[in-house]
Amino acid sequence: MTVVRHFVSMPALRAVLYVPAILGLILLANIALRWSLADVYSTQVSHHLDTVKKDSSNKNAKQWRQARQHLERTLELRPAYARHYELAEAFFQRLDSLEFRKDPLIQELAWHDNALEALNYARRGLRQTPSWPYLWNRLLISKLLLKQFDNELMGGMERTVHLGPWVQPIQYGVAILGLGYWPNLQDAAQLHVLQAMEQTLAMDQINHSKVYDATKMLSRANFSKACEKVTKGLIDWQLYTYCNEK
Repeated sequence: MTVVRHFVSMPALRAVLYVPAILGLILLANIALRWSLADVYSTQVSHHLDTVKKDSSNKNAKQWRQARQHLERTLELRPAYARHYELAEAFFQRLDSLEFRKDPLIQELAWHDNALEALNYARRGLRQTPSWPYLWNRLLISKLLLKQFDNELMGGMERTVHLGPWVQPIQYGVAILGLGYWPNLQDAAQLHVLQAMEQTLAMDQINHSKVYDATKMLSRANFSKACEKVTKGLIDWQLYTYCNEK
């Protein structure tokens, strides 16, 4: 019997091994470049929004259009990053505030339904990263501003509270917003607001913040109504003590 052996030359073997590795490095370099560019564009958008927050009159239509182009480029370059969708939601919420105030700039831009755009960006981001509490918080804000008191709002409130239990801005935000819209909320949503209030008080005792001062909740218009729900419950919450003091 004749045995036939095939020998592969070392240069050919190296080529077989190196080519996939080189292609992999090129792919990683391309991803890194895209992400870096996305960060550059998102920084520009963030700077635009920060400047507008200080003085909404110092940005003209051309600058707004450029910021929107930067936002679109950001999401194109890195479409699966939750923080960029937070930025998109905040961008369109800012536009909605211009629309609400009937700012002449919004007429010049001719961009409408910005509140719905903000909500849709929050939804898109959550399809990519459903465990990100900050994005759930942005969804919650959009739903409340649109006065959509439905099951999506209730589910969003639940996810916001439970995914960010020790995130002070989130819990405080849910508590304040929830009290503001208290009469419109479903029973389950009201319970999530009470949980956020309870958690806000707990964090305030650990680390008091002037920005997220828990005592501000006690002076909200619907605090007494929230207390009525607390007194009907069977849970001995810390909030119960504050309700008795009112």
